[in-house]
Amino acid sequence: MAFMFPKATSKGQYAYVALRLAIAAFWLNSDLPRWVSLAAGNPQANGIVRNLFGASMVVPLTYLFTTLETLGAIALILGLLTRLTSVWAIVEFAITGTTGVMGGSAGLAKDFGLLAGALVLLANGSPLLSIDGLIAKKTNK
Repeated sequence: MAFMFPKATSKGQYAYVALRLAIAAFWLNSDLPRWVSLAAGNPQANGIVRNLFGASMVVPLTYLFTTLETLGAIALILGLLTRLTSVWAIVEFAITGTTGVMGGSAGLAKDFGLLAGALVLLANGSPLLSIDGLIAKKTNK
């Protein structure tokens, strides 16, 4: 329990809050156009998903991953299960960053920075200003 819900110990914990919110903002920024397209009746197909899984399931898998990204971003904003959410972020950013750089897309190189941020959150958590911090206070009493 102490690993998933650590106690906040110093003012330096605000850096983890900022990192958590920055990763969530990047995730939501990439997901919003896909949700808008779906609402307009023009679902998008992600090229990386097509390359990894083939053309037959590209739209459903694109929206499955988009749903997971959106839920992950919301969890990071709330500070809910930050370490568990950062595992999903690490896997996704490693795949998209590597695929993008190998494909010549400099736009996906930012994913390596987000990967590093997710690794920091996995190692340290972010108990300040989070639901995880509230859970830690209740379980430590």
